[in-house]
Amino acid sequence: MEMDSYESDQVYENVDIKQPPSRRAGKQHGESAAPVDSSDRQAAYCGWDVWLLIALSCLLLAGSVALGVLFYNLQTKNLKLQSQYSELERNYTDISVTVSDFQTKNLELQSQYSELERNYTDISATVSDFQTKNLELQSRYSELERNYTDISARVCEACPQNWELFNGKCHYFSTDRMNWHSSRDNCTSLGGHLVIIESEAEQRFLSEKVWNITHEAKISNEEEQSHWIGLTDSVTEGTWLWVDGTPLNEKAKFWATRTHDKGKEPDDYNGEDPAGEDCAQLQPKRNSKETWFDSSCKKQYKRICETKAVIA
Repeated sequence: MEMDSYESDQVYENVDIKQPPSRRAGKQHGESAAPVDSSDRQAAYCGWDVWLLIALSCLLLAGSVALGVLFYNLQTKNLKLQSQYSELERNYTDISVTVSDFQTKNLELQSQYSELERNYTDISATVSDFQTKNLELQSRYSELERNYTDISARVCEACPQNWELFNGKCHYFSTDRMNWHSSRDNCTSLGGHLVIIESEAEQRFLSEKVWNITHEAKISNEEEQSHWIGLTDSVTEGTWLWVDGTPLNEKAKFWATRTHDKGKEPDDYNGEDPAGEDCAQLQPKRNSKETWFDSSCKKQYKRICETKAVIA
């Protein structure tokens, strides 16, 4: 065993072990390579780590700043959005209230419209009824107009020419003047008599007719306006009789009131005629039925004659 070990050692001694070129070169030139210090390698590695950490720190700082700016912007936008949301919420509330008001008003308008529609229907029905009644009235009016034409034709024949019909009597209003007795006789010659006034309606008709005649002719003189009527108390003073002998009806007398003393006619004044005033005349007054005055029968007045109408 020991011999083998010895032989092997000799073998290894005679072997020229190849060294790396650098090392061989050093030996050849008689120089030895400087050994590398492991602490220098560690220092170099630490420097790069520091720069790397600084670079990473800068990146992190820049990222943080960027994130901060981004967060600030997002926060600002969020506040703005919250403000807008609040405003929209208020607007929505206002709009909701407005919509509710509109709905309420719409219901009221619908109710009013329904009522107006019902009223329109009622009015339409009423108008239709009026139209129907109007047609009926037009038909009746046409019939009455035809009847009136027929009656007018008959009336014209009922009274003599220049005489006017009223209440079944024909009346003549003269244009010339005579005393009372001549007027009575003239009316008799015409087939009638001096007018006998039997009602308030007839009195108003005669008074308004004389008023219109005198004022259309622009007659202002009272004597020229006056017309004899068929009433006298020449037989017995104070007892007034119509020309047919009928006494004056106390319910149908229309004596005028005197303007100078406010007394009632007749007054039998004898200042102009000693015989007094025994005949009655009608002197028209606007819108008054009290138009009778007693006068002297000798005075000259126009006259009103009367006769019965003849209606076929």
